[in-house]
Amino acid sequence: MRVAETAAMMCVMDDGSGTSNGTRFGITEAAHHGDERTAMLGVLQRQRDLVGWKLRGAPDEVLSSVATATGMSLHGLVRHLTNVERSWLRGVFAGQQELVYDWTEEDPDAEWRMPACATMVGLLAEYAAESRLCDAVVTAASSLDVVSVQRDLSLRWILLHLIEETARHLGHIDLLREQADGSTGEEPSE
Repeated sequence: MRVAETAAMMCVMDDGSGTSNGTRFGITEAAHHGDERTAMLGVLQRQRDLVGWKLRGAPDEVLSSVATATGMSLHGLVRHLTNVERSWLRGVFAGQQELVYDWTEEDPDAEWRMPACATMVGLLAEYAAESRLCDAVVTAASSLDVVSVQRDLSLRWILLHLIEETARHLGHIDLLREQADGSTGEEPSE
């Protein structure tokens, strides 16, 4: 095989067009012919990547200048997504104990109020780190049919719920980011 053909094959294999998740312009592309778990993790990771892409590079002052009437903010959305993945995959599904959340029973909306020291860079790093821990739980499960430790829900249902939740909040992020500084776009083009 010639070098050009090998390079072309590697590009095709890395763009999600095969059985493995790939990347396009730095964003995950779910495997077009992957098994169910691979494809679902790819779709979830794509949404996570788009959250990061939408929010990277803007000053915190700009990002924190907008919120909904109920207080939903860009910083709060990232913190919420981090907590939601931790709760569903490590808490509800795997039954891990002593997990720390940014909410309490007494104050279920605490995760939406940002401490003065919170930065988007830090929040995105925490989100990425939590996502890796959650992905490890998913890949360790013997099947998507495994039922969670805490509720009568399969891992498949939980993953579908997280894809829906992340995509829905990505829409909120789209709108708030456009309000903050006019930035728009569905995905990077280069």
